[in-house]
Amino acid sequence: MRTLFLEQGGLVIHSGSVKEVCGSFLFVGKSKTGKSTITRKLDSIITGINDDMNILKFKKEGIEVSSFFLRSENPGFHYLINEEAKGILKAVLFPKMEFIKDSHIEKIDDRGHIWKTLLTCVAPPLKGEDELFPNYLSMLEKLMDSVPFFNIHHNLNDSPEFIAELLRGIK
Repeated sequence: MRTLFLEQGGLVIHSGSVKEVCGSFLFVGKSKTGKSTITRKLDSIITGINDDMNILKFKKEGIEVSSFFLRSENPGFHYLINEEAKGILKAVLFPKMEFIKDSHIEKIDDRGHIWKTLLTCVAPPLKGEDELFPNYLSMLEKLMDSVPFFNIHHNLNDSPEFIAELLRGIK
């Protein structure tokens, strides 16, 4: 499936996502960083798309975020899956656990840091598909040029409403 998306101008990314009126937000990171926690917490007030894997499709109107999984393919699994929810990406956030301060967001301008994090979370071409690497790398570059990137320091004690207001404040 990831080969198909790479060939057709899309990426599969290990991430959580939510859809808000102002756009969709992607929480990107390795396992145990808080992607699912934030996505599920926000799902009570913002439409959750998926809390584990998402598809990014590059379209004229922007980068569309949608669920990688179908509910029918994952009976009994714990994933948050909303097949009908799709939205144009507004920002990418890298979750960081916060234990002392309130949740907060900080902009990331270090492209090296963004590259390093994306390369650990965006599905690359499979072995033997070397011809797809230029497309893969150019889509990562296009993603970085299209939306802002942030660290989201997430304190588990903060309410979904507080986290949602932080997201809504992103320009």
